Amino acid sequence: EKEAEDSEVLRERGLQEEVESLQHVTKGGTRQDMEDALAAKTRAVEELSQELEEIRAAFGTEGVQQLQDFEAALKQRDGIITQLTANLQQAREEKDEIMKEFLELTEQSQKLQIQFQQLQAGETLRNTSHSSTAADLLQARQQLVQYQQQLDEINMEVRKNQERSSEQLENISQLQHKINEMEMVRNENIIHPFDGKDQIIAEQERVISERDCSLTQLEDELESSEKRLLELEKQRVELESCKSELSTSRQKERMSSIEIMQLMGTVEDLQKRCHRGSLSESDTIQKMQEESMRKLDLLRAELDEMYGQQIVQMKRELNLQHGAKVEQMVEQHTAELELLKAQLSQTSTVSSAELNTFSAKIKELQDTLEQSQAMHDKTTHELSQVTQEKFNLEVKVESLLQDLHSANEKLELVSHSLISQENQQAELQHLQEKIDNLKRELTTAQEAAQEAEAKHESEITNYKIKLEMLEREKDAVLDRMAESQEAELERLRTQLLFSHEEELTHLREELQREGFLNTENLLNEAAIKHERVLDELRVSYEKDLHLLRGEKVSLATERDELLHQILGLKEDIKIALHSSKADDLVQQLQELQVELEELRKGGEERAQMEKKIQGLLKKTEALEKETEEKEKFWENQCKERELERKTLIESNETFKQELDSKIMEIETLAVEKNKIQQKVDELREEIERHKNTFSFAEKNFEVNYQELKEEYMCLADSKTQLEERTLKETLEFEAKIASLQSQIRHLEESKMDDMNTDREALTEKDTTELMEKLNVTLTEKEILDGRLSEVTEQLMLTESKVGQLEEELVVVKKENAKVIAQNESLGKELETKQEIMTAQMRGKDAQRKAKLKKEEQAVEPVCSFEDHHPQIQSLQEEIKALRSLLRAAETERDSVQQTMELQRFSQTPSPAPLQASGEGPVEGRSSLQKSTASGSSRRKRRQRSKQERRLDTSLLDSREKRQREEEEEAVAEEERVTSAAEQEMQPQMESQGLSCSQERASKEDSTDGYQGDGDQTNKRVGTYMFLLHDSSLKLLRCLFSAFFFFF
Repeated sequence: EKEAEDSEVLRERGLQEEVESLQHVTKGGTRQDMEDALAAKTRAVEELSQELEEIRAAFGTEGVQQLQDFEAALKQRDGIITQLTANLQQAREEKDEIMKEFLELTEQSQKLQIQFQQLQAGETLRNTSHSSTAADLLQARQQLVQYQQQLDEINMEVRKNQERSSEQLENISQLQHKINEMEMVRNENIIHPFDGKDQIIAEQERVISERDCSLTQLEDELESSEKRLLELEKQRVELESCKSELSTSRQKERMSSIEIMQLMGTVEDLQKRCHRGSLSESDTIQKMQEESMRKLDLLRAELDEMYGQQIVQMKRELNLQHGAKVEQMVEQHTAELELLKAQLSQTSTVSSAELNTFSAKIKELQDTLEQSQAMHDKTTHELSQVTQEKFNLEVKVESLLQDLHSANEKLELVSHSLISQENQQAELQHLQEKIDNLKRELTTAQEAAQEAEAKHESEITNYKIKLEMLEREKDAVLDRMAESQEAELERLRTQLLFSHEEELTHLREELQREGFLNTENLLNEAAIKHERVLDELRVSYEKDLHLLRGEKVSLATERDELLHQILGLKEDIKIALHSSKADDLVQQLQELQVELEELRKGGEERAQMEKKIQGLLKKTEALEKETEEKEKFWENQCKERELERKTLIESNETFKQELDSKIMEIETLAVEKNKIQQKVDELREEIERHKNTFSFAEKNFEVNYQELKEEYMCLADSKTQLEERTLKETLEFEAKIASLQSQIRHLEESKMDDMNTDREALTEKDTTELMEKLNVTLTEKEILDGRLSEVTEQLMLTESKVGQLEEELVVVKKENAKVIAQNESLGKELETKQEIMTAQMRGKDAQRKAKLKKEEQAVEPVCSFEDHHPQIQSLQEEIKALRSLLRAAETERDSVQQTMELQRFSQTPSPAPLQASGEGPVEGRSSLQKSTASGSSRRKRRQRSKQERRLDTSLLDSREKRQREEEEEAVAEEERVTSAAEQEMQPQMESQGLSCSQERASKEDSTDGYQGDGDQTNKRVGTYMFLLHDSSLKLLRCLFSAFFFFF
C-alpha cells in the first residue's frame, strides 16, 4: 500500500510538472513557444507510453502477480513484526516479573541463611558444656568460614548470571539492529520498487527465515521461562509448607514448655499438700534434700562464676564478628542487587543457572530442616525406649510383688498351722530365705528403677531445655521471616496487580488512540491529497480548454481572414494574370502554400494534443476510481479495527472479572486456611493438655504406688518381726511347759500321801476357780480372735485393693500409651493434611468431621483415665481407715495385756502366796511331811482357806470392775487412734516393739505367777492332789494352750 501511494504521488507530481510546463508555455503567448512545448510534450508522452508498453510487455500478468505476491509478503512481514513486538513486550513483562521474584527469593534466601547461621550459632553455644567451650567455638568459627565460602560462591554465580544477562542484552541489541536494517531495506525497496525485484525477494525471504529462527528462539526462551516460573512457584509452595510446619512445631514447643511449667507448678503444689500431713515423717528427708540442693546450688554458682564470664565474652565477640560480617554481606548484596536491578531491567530472560542455584539453596535449607526433624525423632525414639524400659521394670516389680503376695499367703497358712511345729519351722526357714531373696531382688529392682528414673528425668530435663531454647530461637526467626515475607508478598502482589492493570489500560488506550489517529490521519491525508490533485487537474484542464478554445477561435478568424485574403488574392491573381505582376503573385502563392502546409501540420498537432488530453481525462477517471476503491478499502480496515477494539475491550472486561473472581477466591481460601490453622492449633492445644493430664496422673499414680510400696514394706517388716517374736515365745512357752510338767510330776509324787480329809471341799474350790479363770480366758480369747480375724480380713481387702490399683495402673499406662500413639498418628495425619490442603481445598468439611471424630476418640480414654483419680483417692482413704483400724486393734491388744498384768499384780500381794513364792517346791515337800506328823495344822489350814475364799471373792469383784474400766478406756483409745493421721507410723512401730517386749515380760511374770499359785495350791491341797491328778493336768493344758493361742 505504501509503494502504491508512493507511485501515485510520483505520477501526480509528473502530471503537475506537465501542467506547470503547459501553463508556462501558454503564458509565453507565442506560437513558436507553444509549438515547441507541444512537440516536447508529445515526445515525453510518447516516451512514457513506450516505457509503459515495454513494462507491460516485460511484466504482463506475471509482473502483476509478482507485485501482488510482493505486497502479500510485505503484509506478512508487517504481521510478523507486530507479533514479534508483542512477544518482545510479553517477554519483557515476564522478565520483569521473574526478576522481581528472583530478587525476592534472593532476599529470602539471604535472610534464611543469616537466620540459620544465627540459629546454628545459638545452638552450638547452648548445647556446649562447660568443658567443651573452646572446641565448640572453633567449630562455630569453622562454620562461619564455610558460610562465607558459600556466600562467595553465590556471588560468583550472581556475576555469571550478570554476564549471561549482558550477553542476552547484546543479542537483543543485535536483533534490534537487524530489524532496523530490515526497515531500511524495506524503505529502499519502496523507493526503488522495480529494480532488482528478485534480489529483494531473496533478501526478504532470508530476513523472514532469520526472523522465524529468532521467533523460535524467543518461543523456546518463553517456554523455558514459563517452566522456571512453574518451578519457582513449586519451590514457593514448598517454602510455604516448610514455614507452616515450622510454625506448627514452634506452637507445639511453646505449648509443651507452658505445659511443663504448669506440671512443675502442679507437682510442687501436690508435693506440698502431700507432705503437709507427713511433716514429722519427712522432716529428715526434707533436710537431706535441702542440704543436697544447697550443695548443688553452691556448685552451680561456682561453675557459673568460673565459666560464665568466659562464655559471655566469647558470645559477645562472636556476636560482634557475626554482626559485622552480616552487615558487610548485606551491603554487598544490596549493591549487587541494585546493579542487577539496573542491568536486568533491560533484559528479557532469566538464566537457568540462577534458578538451579536457588533450588540448591532451598534444598540445603530443607535438608537442614529434615536433619533437625530427624534429631527430634531420635530424641522421641530414645524417650520411648526409656519409657518402655521403665514399663518393663514396673512389670518386673509387679511380678515380684505377686511373688511377695504368694509368699505372704504361704506365711498366713503357716501361721494358722502352728500346731505342726517341726514342719512349720523348716517351711518358715525356706520362706524366710525366699523372702530375703525377694527383698534383695526388690531392693535391686527399686534401685535400678530409681537410677533409670533419675537418668530418664535428667535426660528429659536436658532435652526439654534444649528443645525450649531451639523452639524459642526458631519461633523468633520464623516470626520475623513470616512477617517480612508476608508483608513483602502482599506489597508485591498489590504492586503487580495495580501495575498490570495500569499497564494494560494504558497500552489498550494508547493502541486504540494510535489506531484511530493513524486511520483518521491517513484518511484525511488521502482525501485532502486526492481533492487537491483533482482540483489542480480540473483547474489546469479548464485553463487548457479555455486557451485551446481561444486558440481555435483565433485560428478560425485567421483562417477566415486568410480565406478572404486568398479570395482577394485570387481575384488579384485573376486581375494580375492580365497584368505584368504575375510572377510576384506566383511567388506569393507558393509562400502561401507553404504556410498552409505548416498550418495543416499545426492542426494535426492540435488534433493529437486533443487526443492526448482525452487520454489524460481517462487516466484521471481511472485514478478517481482507484481513489474510491482505496477509500472503501480504508473504510473496511477502519471497521475491522473498530471490531478488534471492541473485542479487546470485551476481553479486558472478562479478564478484569476473572481477576476479581480469583482475588475473591484467594481471599476466601486465605480465610479458610486461617480458620483451619486455628482449628489445628486448638486441636494441638487440646492434645497437649491431654498429654499434660496423662503425665500428671502418671506422676500421681507413681507417687501413690511408691507410698503403698513403702507401707507394704513396713507392714511386711512388722509381720516378720511378729512372726519371729511368736516363734521365740512359742519356744520359751514350750520350755516353760516342760519345766512345769516336771514340777507337777514331782509334786504329785510328793503329795500322794496327803489325800484324806479336806479333799472334796478343796477340789470343788479349785475346780470352780479354775473354771472361772478358763471362762474368762476363753471369752477374752474369742474377743481377740474375732478382732484378729477382722484385722486379717481388712488386711486382705487392702492387699486386694492394692492389687486392683496396680492392675488399674497397668491398664491406665496401656491406655496412656495407646492415647500417645493416637496423638502421634493424629499429628502425622494433621501434617499430611496440611500438605494436601494447598491442592485439595474443596474437601475441607469431610476432613473437619474426620478430625472431630478422631478427637472424640482420643478424648474418651482420657476421660476414663481421669475418672480413676477419685477412685484412687477413695481407695487411699479406705487404706487410711484400715490403718487406723489396725492401730485400734493393736491398742486393744495392748490394753488386754495390761489388764492381764494388772490382774496378776492384784493376785501377788497376798502374804501367803508371797511366802510360798519365796520358798519354792522344797517348802511344799516339807509341809507335806509335817502334815502327816501333826493334825493340829489342819485346823489352821481350814481357817486360812476360809480367809482365802473371802479374799478371792473380793478380788473377783475388783477384777470385774477393773475389766469394765479397761474396756471403757480401750473404747476411748480406739476413738483417739482413729482420729490420728499417718504421722504416728514410726512411733507405733516403736510402741509395737515395746509392747512385744512388755508381752514377753508379762508372759514371764504370768508364768511366775502361775508357778506361785501352783505352789500355794500344792501347799493347801497337799494330800488331796492325788485324786485330782488327771483333772488338774487337763486344766493346766487348756490354760497353757489358751495363753499360747492368745499370745
